[in-house]
Amino acid sequence: MKNILKLALVLLPFLTQAQGSLKASLDKVKGYVKEIKLEKSSINQQLSYADATPYDIKIAITNTDSKGKSIEEIYEFNLGLMGEVKRSASSKEMKVELTSLKNQKVIRYTKGGEMQNYENKIELLFENIDDAREVEKNLKDAIAAAKIAWEGSIKLPKDDLSALQTWLEQNIKDVTAEKQSFKQSLKKSSTYKDRATLNLEENDGKKTTEMQSDFSWGDLNDGSAELKISGKEIYISAKAKNDFIRNQQGSSMKGYDDEIKFYAQTPSDGSVLMMAIQKIIPAAKKELQVRLPKLATKEDGFKILKDRTKDFKVNESNYSQKITPTCLTSYDLKSEVKGKTIDENFKFNFGDLSDYKLSVSKEVIKITAKVIDNKKFIKYIKDGVLQNYDNSIDFILGDLEDARYLAEALPAISKGCKSNVTVGDFNSLVSKLKSIENPKQELILQDGSDKCKWKFTSTMAESKKSVETISEWNLYDIDPKKIDIDVSGKIVGITAYTLNKEKFIKQTKDSKSGFSSEINLIINDIEDAQKALATFKNLVEGCKK
Repeated sequence: MKNILKLALVLLPFLTQAQGSLKASLDKVKGYVKEIKLEKSSINQQLSYADATPYDIKIAITNTDSKGKSIEEIYEFNLGLMGEVKRSASSKEMKVELTSLKNQKVIRYTKGGEMQNYENKIELLFENIDDAREVEKNLKDAIAAAKIAWEGSIKLPKDDLSALQTWLEQNIKDVTAEKQSFKQSLKKSSTYKDRATLNLEENDGKKTTEMQSDFSWGDLNDGSAELKISGKEIYISAKAKNDFIRNQQGSSMKGYDDEIKFYAQTPSDGSVLMMAIQKIIPAAKKELQVRLPKLATKEDGFKILKDRTKDFKVNESNYSQKITPTCLTSYDLKSEVKGKTIDENFKFNFGDLSDYKLSVSKEVIKITAKVIDNKKFIKYIKDGVLQNYDNSIDFILGDLEDARYLAEALPAISKGCKSNVTVGDFNSLVSKLKSIENPKQELILQDGSDKCKWKFTSTMAESKKSVETISEWNLYDIDPKKIDIDVSGKIVGITAYTLNKEKFIKQTKDSKSGFSSEINLIINDIEDAQKALATFKNLVEGCKK
């Protein structure tokens, strides 16, 4: 408190001096801003300012034509928002033009008693070059002093998230713009310090539209807050990198967006609001990063998976889901959308997943994961029918924070679930092949004793006949680097190639003999295939010519 008081005592004389300098410059300008007689008309110009806030300027210009008809134009603006002062002359007039910063339309313009669209410049006319020069000089001095005086009057909290949230709650207020009105209120979240909800009721004189926007300040881009003036509307637009702003209209969820707007009554109010929003964004980003979970083990991740994977409803759509918190898992998802129900089941191992990405798709939030190396290791059953194996999966959520926390947990689960597959023996491989009904597969040693000479019989039952294929080979002719899981549609298998893909494998198909460079084994599922692959490789590497 003492430090704040000391700062105020230091700044007060400085701001008082700036205001004094500003008033002195404006008083000089006032003496030159006066009535100008033209050939067929006259223009009466008057400049005034508010004594307490001398940067708030009003310029009234009354044009009277040769018939005595007059029309008044009024320009009201904050001199602290002005930029360039430019003097020019033509054969008919001498003028000084005052333009706003970045050409923004921050000048309130009223003509004949009716407010018009905001403008970005104003012109003053003068009788001679000496008057124009004096006004140009003093206006430039006044702008410099106005910036100091106005910015010094702004009382924003320091970079403290809670204080900025409270300030914004108090300063985002109802706004009127001629026939339009905007009732708006901001409420900070009771759960997350960086989140807030904006309630907006817009009335254009014909209808009222209500909208509720739920968002995190931390999702908005640094420097994205901009003051915008369109026609008679003044608002601050802030954008997010992703569509993370949830919009609700009445009882209907309207989707997600990447932009949020806050309305202001005047350009000055809007400028201050923009400053506050620019300050809160980086403070909220820090809070957002701090509150996200730091996971040490897959068990920590499984707890979040259990807590954050929920059933939810969006408008008329319902989603119910269940996922087993284990490495080798089953994920059941039932969705009812537009009267159509779909039951989906996914079987996979978390250790096979990577590249988790959070995104918004229409009314739901997704976390998409891909299988390492794009392999099709995800078993997919739809409405009880086995579909083709897939290489990616979507986890569906109805709440952004649930999705955000789960997106942190899933990589930790995948990391913890990566493990070496247990290597079996020859008999375990034989057992996995025998578990397949079609084709019937039999793997034996060629002479019953040499573990490096194999004989494999595959009998495929087709619609009219059975096709038998017998393959005989030496394990030392197989390239251990060319043995891999092969998934084609709904079929999982192991494919192995010979060294340099030479045709070392004797193959008899329907009593016709030949030679091949590859062998294909059909396996029940991905888990069995991974174990079979490890076993096959180990047995090959154990056989040397």
